[in-house]
Amino acid sequence: MSGIAVVVFVCLAGAVTFGMTMSRRLAAHHLSSESRDTVKLALGLVATLAALLLGLLVSSAKGTFDAEREQVNALAAKIATLDRVLALYGPDAAGARAELRLVIEGAVAQIWPTRDGVRSDLSFDPQRGEAIFRSIASLDPTSPVQSDLKSRATGLAFELVEGRSMFVALAAGGISIPVLTLVIGWLVVILFGFSILAPRNAVAGTALIISAVAVCGAVLLLLELYTPFDGVIQISADPLLAALGPPAR
Repeated sequence: MSGIAVVVFVCLAGAVTFGMTMSRRLAAHHLSSESRDTVKLALGLVATLAALLLGLLVSSAKGTFDAEREQVNALAAKIATLDRVLALYGPDAAGARAELRLVIEGAVAQIWPTRDGVRSDLSFDPQRGEAIFRSIASLDPTSPVQSDLKSRATGLAFELVEGRSMFVALAAGGISIPVLTLVIGWLVVILFGFSILAPRNAVAGTALIISAVAVCGAVLLLLELYTPFDGVIQISADPLLAALGPPAR
């Protein structure tokens, strides 16, 4: 994400530098009051469009981030419920509880990056999810209570495997590159136009560079929200791991 932000900053800073250079080479009639007013109107239109689109992207990314965080919490609740159901079933469900822990820890390792910033090379293994069903199906209830617990555990296991597949898919998601490119292009045009109209001094140039940094911050926030399982702003995996409780000894 930081690499993309750096590229955006280079593009914006380059637009500012090129615009201020061009303003020194333009003839006087190109910078007349009428020309300046026309350029300001055009830049105002582009700036409005860029602000609307950027605002929609941030709002959409924030909504996606919040929805996925709620899904993590909901999945954690189902994990805790399934683990509790298997615990209530009795010692015969110890194998199913162990399989549950392996599945959840494997999903966390695949979706969330490790401390060094990379994800584990863990491909999706449908047989791991099937192992839960086999463990639960192998249970032999000896009372109506155990029969009800087994039925409940089977339903929860289906929901968990579906949730695991969904989060593996979400980990590969991201922002639309064409839309992001369009927004950045508009921002480059805006700063280029402002730099042509700006006074030729260090204060004006510094102000434009600061505005470029601010824009890069907005783009970085947008990218972070679109990747909720990676980066600086990310959804924590603690609810999933805490739902499992401490490992059995």
